[in-house]
Amino acid sequence: MRDLLGLAERKKSRLILALDFVSGDPAVFADRLLAALEPLVVGVKVGLPLALRMGFRGVCELVERYGSGYYFLADFKLADIPDVVREELALLSEAGFDGSIVHLFPMGLEEALSGVRGHDVFGLVAMSHAGSRLLDEHFEDLLRYASRLGIRGVVAPATKPGLVARARAFLPEDYLILSPGVGAQGAEPGSALRHGATFEIVGRSITASEDYYGAAERVVESQRRVIGE
Repeated sequence: MRDLLGLAERKKSRLILALDFVSGDPAVFADRLLAALEPLVVGVKVGLPLALRMGFRGVCELVERYGSGYYFLADFKLADIPDVVREELALLSEAGFDGSIVHLFPMGLEEALSGVRGHDVFGLVAMSHAGSRLLDEHFEDLLRYASRLGIRGVVAPATKPGLVARARAFLPEDYLILSPGVGAQGAEPGSALRHGATFEIVGRSITASEDYYGAAERVVESQRRVIGE
């Protein structure tokens, strides 16, 4: 499994690229981005939109081709009975993913995580869109549950910086906080880091740019001003 923090230190970056919205041939587009952005991007978040466009075999080939330079995060928001989630995590690990994002609200993850080795798990405690009221109302419950599970970290939105700060104050120091919502959804690069996030997840403001390298470079430069690198 690739070391997420080690890659961050080597690249002086806290940028995770969200490959959700792509244009043209998805395999060609993803290949072009990942070939160019390796000096700047630490991780790649792969969600269902890309997997459905490319097919899971195509995604696995992408992970294998670029596995030496990126941390690959499966963003399929796993939410099922423990036996199913355990099997999904095992299969994603076998496919070469370094970590996965899971929903915490089904509970029962203690059983699902038993036997999972060498694969990071991140629990979703809040979402970046304004309408996620039910999750927000149970934010503290989800934080407490994430803390008990002993997982690698949580996902908390940059668009709700107060929640990021509360997560950082509540969770153990070694928990990572991944913050989506930077760019197209309105949060400024570096803003989540200032509130305690470890990494920022950025998608469309890079992938939809005609100069995606320049767009990623501007994000990383903003992050470096916050983290002092």
